[in-house]
Amino acid sequence: MKKRELFEKICLITYSILFFAACAVPGAAMFMARGDEEGTTAEKRLLADAPSIRSEDGSINKQFSDEAIAYVSDHFGFREDLVALDAQIKAKLLHVSSEPKVIIGTEGWLYYTPTKDDFIGNPTVTPLGIQNILYNLELSKSYAESHGASFVIAVVPNKNTLYPQYMPYNYANYGTVGNYGHLVNAMEKYSPALLQNWCDLRGILSEQAADPHTPDIYHKQDTHWNNIGALTGYRAIMDVTGKDYKAYPDTQFTPEQTWEGDLETMLFPGTQERDWQYTPDIAYDFEYLGRYRSSDDLNIHTECGTGTGSLLMFRDSFGAAVIPYFSENFASADYSRSRPNPYYSMENTEYDTVVMEIVERNIPWLQREAPMHAAFPTEPLPAPHTWREGTLYTAQTNSAFLQIYGTLSLPEDLDTACDYVVTLTAPDGTETSYLAYHCYESDLLGTEKIGDNGYSLYIPAESLAEGTEYQVTLTFRAPRQIVGYQLGTVSLPMPETAAE
Repeated sequence: MKKRELFEKICLITYSILFFAACAVPGAAMFMARGDEEGTTAEKRLLADAPSIRSEDGSINKQFSDEAIAYVSDHFGFREDLVALDAQIKAKLLHVSSEPKVIIGTEGWLYYTPTKDDFIGNPTVTPLGIQNILYNLELSKSYAESHGASFVIAVVPNKNTLYPQYMPYNYANYGTVGNYGHLVNAMEKYSPALLQNWCDLRGILSEQAADPHTPDIYHKQDTHWNNIGALTGYRAIMDVTGKDYKAYPDTQFTPEQTWEGDLETMLFPGTQERDWQYTPDIAYDFEYLGRYRSSDDLNIHTECGTGTGSLLMFRDSFGAAVIPYFSENFASADYSRSRPNPYYSMENTEYDTVVMEIVERNIPWLQREAPMHAAFPTEPLPAPHTWREGTLYTAQTNSAFLQIYGTLSLPEDLDTACDYVVTLTAPDGTETSYLAYHCYESDLLGTEKIGDNGYSLYIPAESLAEGTEYQVTLTFRAPRQIVGYQLGTVSLPMPETAAE
């Protein structure tokens, strides 16, 4: 009996020593470590700063305990290894994702959680919102074509749209239609002319993804398409332009397991596992001009001596993989990730092609912010039959534009997107009217939601007399009446600008 008690005590002491050592080693390593030179975690998040007992004004820092917890959480020793180990155990043994933004599929496939609604057919844009998007696309098209450029709308499908078979069984679509389907259906019904500008990437890429003789066209461990999928996307977009282009018909791809997947990195911080990428055997002649660092740059300019024409492309992260193909085809090309999209660059540079590329999951963004360009002048509408409430906000953008935006109290029976006519009236009674985009500027309004009742437009600052106060109204022709809004006043320079 005594031997057993002795054995139990030894086990208890050994366990205690190991337990306290396991707790102490990360803490000791935290103080011994030199720190992350980048000041970020593997999740691309800034590390918490070391806490201070006193605030800058010398008073006791009341947030010290919270800051200390955040600091230890970010800096304890072997953090990345332990986080990765925890994620690996949950993923491999329990098939559970430790990262809310990542869905673990089958056969090594990972998916981006924000694509879930599109996959299960849960539309996040209302019927009126779809109408707003169509209106905005038509207005953008009109602006591009008014400057002599062809206009292409390219919505890149989500990965699980093309490869649904690897999604977990608990995510299912029972035949319902999501944002993409509703947008195409509404376009066919209400804006058939816009179909000439629409690139059916979903149909073309779906057919390629279903071909058993074709390698995967999206990365397994990344959100995006690979170089094979990007080449197909490039060809499909150029087909819509109707222009001759370099199709690279006999391109061969060399597979290399070198790609660092964004979903893999989010799920397993510090992972060394790599995904497959396919390198095309294309000898590129184009050059990057200006300060180029990576394909993630907000603005990229290329020139190619063997190319023809000029391109302006508004893109998101999916645009990175198509940049080489387009750059080799066009004599000059500009790629912009700036938001809002700076369409006004067409005022100073001639482009024969404008491409607006956006991924499927971001379709709601098409009514979130207005493209930046001078608003279209238009004729004012007759006097409203009824007046309703609205809000007015302004922002002066790089001294070239006065942005006017806000929200409207819409009639409950409104189901179409009609012209929003914004009228500025000077003190002498002179009226100038413009068309506004149906955009809910959620970032400027300080909210994450995207409503159907927003408006936004950019007035050229040079068209406004300094020091003059303009009355602003908005009117539109509803099905049975003309609705008006007395929004307020605007002037240049803006009050805060004048104060400076």
